[in-house]
Parts: sequence; structure tokens; C-alpha cells
Amino acid sequence: MSSMDRETLLERLRGIEWDDFEVKEAAGGVPKTAYTTVSAFANTSGGWLVFGVKESKQGFEVVGVPDPDTLQNDFLGGCHSTEKFSRPVEVRPHHFLIDGRSVLAFYVVPARRFDKPIRVRVDKAWYAYIRVAARDQKCTPEEEGRFLRDATVDTFDAQLMPGVGFSELDETSVRWVRGLYQSRHADRPLAELSHADFLDELGLLQDGQVTQAAALFMGRRKLIGRLKPAGLVDFRLIRLPWSEEVPSHRYDDRLLCEGNIVETLQAVLGRILTLVPNPFALDPVTLQREAHPPEYPALREALVNLLVHQDYADQHRTARVLWYTDRTSFDNPGDSFVALSAMLDGGVSDLRNPRIARLMRLIGYAEQVGTGIATIVRTWRAVDRTPPVVVNDPGRKTYGLTLSWARVPQHDDAFWKAHIGASVSSDEARLLAWLREVGAAPRSSARLATGATARATRAMVEHLLVNRLVETVDDEGEVLRLAAHLRELLADEPFAPQVAPQVAPPVAPPLAPPLAPPVAPPLAPPLAPPLAPPVEALLRLLQERGQLGAKAVREGLGLKDRTHVRETYFQPALDEGYIEMTRPDTPQSRLQEYRLTDTGRSLLATLHGAI
Repeated sequence: MSSMDRETLLERLRGIEWDDFEVKEAAGGVPKTAYTTVSAFANTSGGWLVFGVKESKQGFEVVGVPDPDTLQNDFLGGCHSTEKFSRPVEVRPHHFLIDGRSVLAFYVVPARRFDKPIRVRVDKAWYAYIRVAARDQKCTPEEEGRFLRDATVDTFDAQLMPGVGFSELDETSVRWVRGLYQSRHADRPLAELSHADFLDELGLLQDGQVTQAAALFMGRRKLIGRLKPAGLVDFRLIRLPWSEEVPSHRYDDRLLCEGNIVETLQAVLGRILTLVPNPFALDPVTLQREAHPPEYPALREALVNLLVHQDYADQHRTARVLWYTDRTSFDNPGDSFVALSAMLDGGVSDLRNPRIARLMRLIGYAEQVGTGIATIVRTWRAVDRTPPVVVNDPGRKTYGLTLSWARVPQHDDAFWKAHIGASVSSDEARLLAWLREVGAAPRSSARLATGATARATRAMVEHLLVNRLVETVDDEGEVLRLAAHLRELLADEPFAPQVAPQVAPPVAPPLAPPLAPPVAPPLAPPLAPPLAPPVEALLRLLQERGQLGAKAVREGLGLKDRTHVRETYFQPALDEGYIEMTRPDTPQSRLQEYRLTDTGRSLLATLHGAI
């Protein structure tokens, strides 16, 4: 949010400092620590620095600044001075009068990646800072190194490895790549070339030396150990909901991929196919059974993104896939160089590893460079899952994608007409449900919920604004949230049953992953997991007190988070048939209550003795 009005400022002052908001009293001029905050904001995602506000244990108190003009000129002069900063920093000033007191608010614009790190002079020494939660953190040498690598024109994967030739590549991996390439490009006369000449033709081998891209994609394990000793991907299976994970619970099964990209693709995709059930479905053209589950394209694209955009020069961090029972997260060392809106638009992308991305496309593992997030959003929308969450942190150089397995709450048009007197399309309803979950979000993120084009999403947002179902919370009108009356309407609303995938028992990976395109495993009935503690607690509560409404259940369990209780307690119990609604024909009724089924009572009798 790069603009702010008086009401938004007051609302922020009722909250707490965080990664994009910092207050200073500034009673005696520009505080010394203000410039370290400027460096931190510029190196991260930008943020607001407010002068004339005092912080205490009771919260924020507006005290004002005595001479706002002088203070503003001094501060802006410092931000533009190369004696204070390694490069001039763009700062946008705003002046507010609150209770007759002058308050200055400055928006620090994030620096371009080619200008980072922005260093600030402190006591005759130069330091760079990043913003971590509500504090300014001095960059370590490793963190500064990440900024400097990303600021170079030459990409890491284009660099040659002196003294490393074709013999250091794994021939089986090379044959696999060639086989996929030939199957997609039969018209190109490369079949008669030797392996080395083939790689030279693709720009992966130059003057007998391999590029970093070739080494990472097809290198022998010894070579990969030199490039990335911690491995390419750390896949962890955690048999708990994300919200239930405790620090001592690390994982139930682990697959650390220490081979090349080809081997990593095979191993992780093979593991994914054992974890996601494949319901029976026919291809509408071939009338053959679909080889992969409907979620597979999104999961494969997320893995490809992890491998394409990773910072392979970072020796201290490894990409991770964390597979919980209720969501799957893909965490990457290396932020995205483009904004979320550009990711959703697709097309040309500013890539960290363009040669690796091109090879993925040539062998059919990425349809088109820059379309990854758009493909994931469309797929997740098609299977009616909760929209993806994307978190890009330019300061800490991380990128995260979370795919929730929860279904989007369904409301037909009749529901909206009955409650608010307006007609709402299915995509608009999906957008409203998403805003209920995330709170406030920029317009550019709305496409994560709709899965539609930018133009169509803009039309949906305008329709919802006109009908006063959503509102903006910033001066520029870029940040959206549900309108107040709608937030109140949906606050205690019951939810419809959702279906989450069963997590199959872990399967040990093969000693050497087979180098062939992944094939769906034989169909087998999913094994039911043991009764989760949250579900058991819910069943015992209903056994003790009889049928209860959602609010009474939360009070009985001592919990307040509606989303957490819905996804972790109610939903699994409904899905397994342990509980049922007292008003199944009107699942959204405010009078809705829940009770044990015969199946639930029998289960409790089996686990804990006769009821």
C-alpha cells in the first residue's frame, strides 16, 4: 500500500508495528534510527515511517512534531544524500493533522533489485538492513551476497564451470532429456547428433565446458554435491494439520533429493502421486481413464517453479516441500523478480535461471515460461479448492506458495439474494469467500481467487464495490476487504462439508529414481488415517453435551479461531461421517447444530469402551 489517508493511518495506529509500518516520536528532529528503517524498507518491500507518534505499553499516542516543514526537509535531504545512503532512496511524504497535531508519514519505495542492497552510513561504517516482522535487522554477509548476486546481469545458470566437461554429466539423465525433447520436437534434425553436440546446440555446453544449468539438470551426484551440498529439494511428510504442528514434530517421512534436477523431478513427482488419490474420471477425447488426479498439474507446476526459480548459489538454504494433511507448501530460497500481477498475467518473466526454465519448456515440463502461477490458480479453481496463497519476501530472499486442500464454502445466488438482496455470480462468491479468509488483500491478488483474466476480475471487483459488498481501505483504492455488514453476516456462519485428500502411508523412495516420465501408481483403496486428536476431542464433547452449535463447540473446546475449528475439527469429522448436521437441507442456517452419528458413537465405543 503506497498511499494512505487519514482514516487508514488512524486504523494502523490502533494496531501494532509490523514489517511495513514503523512509528517514531521525532520530538528533537530526525531520529538516528529512522535511516536504518529506510534501508530496511528499501531492501524489502517498502513501508511507512511515521513521525509524531509515541509508542508505549498502552499502544500508540499521537504527540505531533513541533516543526513539520523543517523535519520533512531534513529527512528527505538525508534520504537523497549519497553521503548517507549508497544510492538515493525514493520517499513519498504525507502530512496529516490529528487532534490539531502535525503527523508526518513517509512511504519508502522498495529499491530495484539492481540497486540493492541499499546501505546506510552509521558511525562512519556502511551497513545494509532488511525488515523482519517489526524490527530492522542488519544484513549478514550471506544476505548481502544474495542481493549482490541478484543485481548482476549474468545469471548463475549461464556461467561455465572451468575444467568440467561432458564426462561429469549423468548419461542416463542426458538420454532421458533427449528422449522427451525428441518426442516433442520430431521435426528438428538433432537426432543424429552426439550427446555433447546436442547439449552444445541447446547452449548447455560451450567449448567443451558445461554450464551451471547443464550441471544442475543432468550432473552426476558428485558434481551436484559441489554445487549444492545441502540438496536441491527437501520433501517432508507431516501427518498433522498445519495449525496443529508443534516444534518437536519435525516430520513423519522425508525425501532429501541430493541428485540432479531430472532425478529430483522423478522422485518428488513419484511421491506426490502416492499421496494424492486419483478418482475415476474419463478423458473426454480419448475416453480413457485420466492418468493423474485433477490436482496434479498444479502440484507439478509448483515443483517446476521451485526448481526454476531457486537460488542455487545459496549454499546455506534448500528448497522445501512440506506436505501436511490440510495443505502443501512450497518454500524457495530466492524471491520472485516480478510482482504477483505480472506472475498472473504470464508471458515473459524476469527469470533467475532462464536456461533451466527454457530446458523445462523444451521437454514439456513447463508449457510456457512465465505461466506457472496462472496454471496453478486455474487448476486449483477447477477442483474448487481454497485459492493459493503467495508470499514473496524480497528482503529475506524467499518465496512461498501454499496450496490448501480445503474446499471453498459454497453459496448459491439464492443465498446472496436472501441475505443482501443482490445477485452474485459463482466467481464473485468465490472472491467474497476468499476475502473472508484473508481479511484484506490488494486488487492484484484477487485473481488468485477468481482464476479469471485481469479484465474479468476488475469487472467483478467493480460490481461488488457498486453493490457495497466489498470496500477499499486505502487512499488509492487498491486494497480490498469485505464490507462491514457482510463481515458481520458471515462471522458465525456455518459451513458446508468439504473434502480433503487422504494422505496415504509413506512409501520409501527407490534407491535410484527411475528416469522416465512419472506414471500413476496402481489404484489401491486409500488407508484411513488414525483418529486425529482434534476430531476425537470434538466427538467426546458432543458425546458429553449432546448436539451443539458452532459457537458452543468453540467455547467447549476453549478455542476462538473459527477457521481453525472448521478445518481441523468439524470438517474431518463431517467427511468421515462421525458427525452430522441437524439441518442438512439448510447448511448455512444460523440454527445449525451438530451431533454424533451411529458411526461416531461406534468409533468412540471401540476406542474408549462402551458409551
